[in-house]
Amino acid sequence: MNLLSKNIVAAIWGLILAEVLAYITSQLEGMTPDYTAVAVIGAVMALIAVNAVNAITGKADPAKQEK
Repeated sequence: MNLLSKNIVAAIWGLILAEVLAYITSQLEGMTPDYTAVAVIGAVMALIAVNAVNAITGKADPAKQEK
C-alpha cells in the first residue's frame, strides 16, 4: 500500500471514529457538538498518527537500512 492510499484511508477512518466519539460524548453530556471541527481534528490526528508510525517503522527496518 503506498503512502497516498494510507493517508486517504487513515483520514477517512479518523473522520468516522471522531464523529462517532463526538456523538457518544454529546449524548452523555447533553451538549451539541460541532461536527465539522470534530471531523477536521479527527482527520488531522489520524494523518499525524499514520505518518509517525510510518516514519518510525521505516527507520526501524534493518532490511531498508543503507550500509
